[in-house]
Amino acid sequence: MMRELDPLLHNRTRLGILTLLLKNGRMDFKSLRDELGLTDGNLATHLRVLENEGIVKYEKTFIGRKPITYYELTKKGKKRFINYLKNLRDFLRELEIDL
Repeated sequence: MMRELDPLLHNRTRLGILTLLLKNGRMDFKSLRDELGLTDGNLATHLRVLENEGIVKYEKTFIGRKPITYYELTKKGKKRFINYLKNLRDFLRELEIDL
């Protein structure tokens, strides 16, 4: 039986974003961009999709006079991503064959 993988999360860029946020807890926009090798516009588009679904949240603040935006998983987002990872793990287990 094939497992259903969440199509919103099953995207290379969004998987990268969610993995980094799960691992690091909270990251600023520039760090996410640099770590993933994305343009500002590309990252912003994917973050907006995740925000609209309630998967990530952001906080805008200042360091001195410099604005900075931090992102982190919401409780709902963390639960949804962990569920996705469990389904992916189960899917991969189902594919195991003897070679």
